[in-house]
Amino acid sequence: MITIDDIRAAAERLRGIARHTPLLPSDHLSERLGCNVLLKCESLQVTGAFKIRGASNCILQLTEAERAHGVITASAGNHAQGVAVAARAAGAPATIVMPEITPVTKVLRTQELGAHVILHGESFDEAEREAYRLAEESGAYFVHPFDDPRVIAGQGTIGLETLEDCEPDCVIVPVGGGGLISGIATAIKSLSPRTSVIGVQAEKAPSMYQSCRLGELTAALVTGTIAEGIAVGEACALTFGVVSGLVDDVVTVADRDIARAMLELIEHHKLVAEGAGATPVAALEGCCGSLSGKTVVLVISGGNADVTTLAAVIDRGLVEAGRAVRVVVTLVDRPGALGRLAAEIGEAGANIVEIYHDRLSVDLELGQAEVEMVLGTRGHDHLAEVLTHLRERGYDARRME
Repeated sequence: MITIDDIRAAAERLRGIARHTPLLPSDHLSERLGCNVLLKCESLQVTGAFKIRGASNCILQLTEAERAHGVITASAGNHAQGVAVAARAAGAPATIVMPEITPVTKVLRTQELGAHVILHGESFDEAEREAYRLAEESGAYFVHPFDDPRVIAGQGTIGLETLEDCEPDCVIVPVGGGGLISGIATAIKSLSPRTSVIGVQAEKAPSMYQSCRLGELTAALVTGTIAEGIAVGEACALTFGVVSGLVDDVVTVADRDIARAMLELIEHHKLVAEGAGATPVAALEGCCGSLSGKTVVLVISGGNADVTTLAAVIDRGLVEAGRAVRVVVTLVDRPGALGRLAAEIGEAGANIVEIYHDRLSVDLELGQAEVEMVLGTRGHDHLAEVLTHLRERGYDARRME
C-alpha cells in the first residue's frame, strides 16, 4: 500500500519538475451552491494535467539499465505527455500507444515532447494490451497510468499541496483507473481524516462506481464520452483497494452535465478544462446539499481539451441557455422585406448570426418567402421578447426546436 511517507518523498523528487498549482476560489459556484468552493487547477500544470507528477516520480526511480531500454505506456493523452516529459528529462526514449479516438491536440503535443506515438485500438484497454505486447517484445519499462505505487505516490502530492493551502471539508476528484484519487485520498486521510473524499466518473465509463457498489473489482462497458481522459473499462486491484478503503463515495455524471461544467469554467472562471477535468464541477451540484457552508475543493485534473470539442461545447451551451436560437419567419416576398425584418430584429436587441432565405420551397404559397435564422440573444426571456416584438409587427415568427 502507498503511505504518506511515499507521497512526501515524491514531493521532494518533484521539486522543480511539477508545479505547485494554484487553489483558486470560485465566487460564482460558492454563491450559487452555498458552499466555499476552491478549484485545484492541475489544468495549469506543466503539461496541462496532473499526470506529470506520477510519471516523473516513477521514471526518476528507474535504474540506469531500465532507462537504457526506454519506457513505454498506454494513454489517452495526459499520461502520455507526462511520460514524454519525464523520459526526455531522464534521457530515456519513450513510446506511447494511444487509442485511435484520442484528440489530435494530445497526439501532436505528445510527439512534440519527443515521444514516438502509435495509434492502436478503439479504447484505452485495447491500446494498453498493445503497449504491454510491445514492452515484452522490446524490453522497455511499462509506466502504467495508475497500477503502480510510484505513480500513485506522485499523484498524491496534489493532496499534500491542498492541505498546505487550505483546510477542506471535502475534496472531489475525477476517477478513471483510480490512480489520482488513490494518491489524494491517501494523503488527505493520513493528515486530515475528517475531510471527505468523493470520486466522480462519467456515466459512460463507470467501472470504479460499479466496483464500489458491488464490493468487488468489476469491468464496465465504456461507450463514447466527452470525458475520454477517464474512460477506463476496469481499474486494478491496487487502486480499488485504496478507493474502497479510503474514499467516502463515488458518483457518476452525465456527458450533458460535464459539457455544462466545461462551459461554466470557461465563461465564469476563464479556465479551460477537458471533459475529465470538469467532472468535479458537474458532480458538485448533486453533492452540495450535504456540503452547505463547507469548504469544498474540486480537482480540475486537466485542461488539454480538443478545440473542436470546445467549440461544440460552447455552441451547445449557448443553445441550452437560449443565447443561440434558430428562428423561422414567413415573409411576403417583395423588395425590402428582408431588410425590414432585419431592422425589427435589431430593434428588439437581437443579433443575426446566420441567415438562410428560401423563396422556392413547394411548401410556401406563391408570393411568400421563408427566412431561417440563428439569432444571438441574452437568454430565454429575451428570446420571448424578440418573438413577441416580431409578432406584434405582423410577422409569423416561431422558434425551431
